Amino acid sequence: MTNEVMETSEVEFFGVDFTPSKIVINNEDELTKTIEDYAAKYKGLVFNEDGVKDAKSVRAEMRGVAKSLDDKRKVVKNEYNKPLALFEKRIKKLTETIQEVITPIDQGIKNLEEQERLSKQKEIEMQVNKQLEEQSEYVKESFLYNPKWLNKTNSMKKVAEEVEEQIQLLLKEEQQINANVDIITNYCKAVKVEPQGWLTVLRNGNTAPEVMKMIDKSLADAKEREQAEIDRKQREEELARIKQDSYVELSVESVETIPEKHYEPDFTDLEEPEVQTYHLEVTGTIEQLSALNSFMVDNGIKVKSV
Repeated sequence: MTNEVMETSEVEFFGVDFTPSKIVINNEDELTKTIEDYAAKYKGLVFNEDGVKDAKSVRAEMRGVAKSLDDKRKVVKNEYNKPLALFEKRIKKLTETIQEVITPIDQGIKNLEEQERLSKQKEIEMQVNKQLEEQSEYVKESFLYNPKWLNKTNSMKKVAEEVEEQIQLLLKEEQQINANVDIITNYCKAVKVEPQGWLTVLRNGNTAPEVMKMIDKSLADAKEREQAEIDRKQREEELARIKQDSYVELSVESVETIPEKHYEPDFTDLEEPEVQTYHLEVTGTIEQLSALNSFMVDNGIKVKSV
């Protein structure tokens, strides 16, 4: 930059002469005594209901005195501030003239700094790509840029060191992940389950021991559900069998009931007894019904289900 720049000392050469104003209250002692006496006259004054009118009159009179004093203060202040206001206006105009030059310079500096930042960013990207070139997809996808690398205080040597440090950490992570994948895959084969779903659980952030516990619980729950289903079916079959055995309808072919008589049997002329069919419902336990069935079979009584 070849343009001449005005030094601060050159501005200081143009000094400002001013004489501090002195404000004097004429007959201040007399005015002070008059006000004090006037205030003391009404200080502590007590009014009753009959003296409200007088109280209002005193209040109005004292407010008038206070206003007169304050109005005088305002007049003096305005006159006193006039040269200061004029001075501030003139200096502000000069400052604005300088600011008109500062604004484009400031923008130019920001543009240069942005160009430097973009140039360094491109250099960093080339450096990172070079160091990641032969790394695995996991390392490339997991790598993170550090915004602080763009700071002027961070040299390219330091950036390269930090990039390499992050790569080594990611390589260790990848090795651990691969080891965990092998552990879960082999464990799934051992317990005969598909590994894909459990590998997804592993990649979601769970450790290998945690996933193995989940697999064990899943298998235990499945076995419990399977046993519960078997037990349910067995109970249903048992209930159906008990219901069938508890209510059995039998048709019994028997001799018609004949009134009881006492006579001596005559074996010389035996006739074939008349056979009749009698329907009845028999209810009892399995043992009782089994015994009844045996009795009827032993005695030649024909039985069939209806």
